[in-house]
Amino acid sequence: MTKSVSQGESRYGTPEPQIALRFPKGTSYRVVKAALHKLAAEIELSTPASERWCVSTEDESESGRVYLELADATPAETARGMALLTKLVG
Repeated sequence: MTKSVSQGESRYGTPEPQIALRFPKGTSYRVVKAALHKLAAEIELSTPASERWCVSTEDESESGRVYLELADATPAETARGMALLTKLVG
């Protein structure tokens, strides 16, 4: 599995810090879902109580992403979200 951090964009044009996951061909759907849920839980547990973003997941057949739905989508909130995700991926 590979992980990559990037800044996506919502359908409304607001920034969405995200971690994309890619799995080898033939990976079980359940393995993909479990990895997304595990990563989402790690993000939730690492998020300071003062942050108001929502942690969400999106899955496809052998890939998926965990992303932050930012509360205000300010440059400062975006930077904090990107910093957290980058720290978690290492």
